[in-house]
Amino acid sequence: MAKKNQSKRLTRQHKNSNGVVGIFGKDAKLHDMTVGQVSHLVLSQLKSDFPTLTFRYRDNIRKDEINLALQKVDKELGQTLFVSNSSIIPDGGIIEVKDDYDEWRVILVSEAKYQGKDMENIMAGKLVGKK
Repeated sequence: MAKKNQSKRLTRQHKNSNGVVGIFGKDAKLHDMTVGQVSHLVLSQLKSDFPTLTFRYRDNIRKDEINLALQKVDKELGQTLFVSNSSIIPDGGIIEVKDDYDEWRVILVSEAKYQGKDMENIMAGKLVGKK
């Protein structure tokens, strides 16, 4: 049977940070906003560095769009499992570039990761997850 170290660690972490309050607290919300700001800075820099290319920013992508792209690679991929009109909304959004065939290509998906004591440990010089 697999060890439950990860589960025990997360349980302790959530108890110490008062559960949802620790995950969705002030610092986590600020981190989410910062990720979005960085994505927009990246987009501006890309437009500046590559003026002949066309870029766009999106705050979500529909799963049926992902499924269609996957099916182009392999018909077995990209199956709708639950809700057909669902979408993915990454914290920092999605940056795409238009290719030579007038197709949009995803080049960056930004997601915030701020949970529990991760930031405290990193700032204290402790490597998270190191055994």
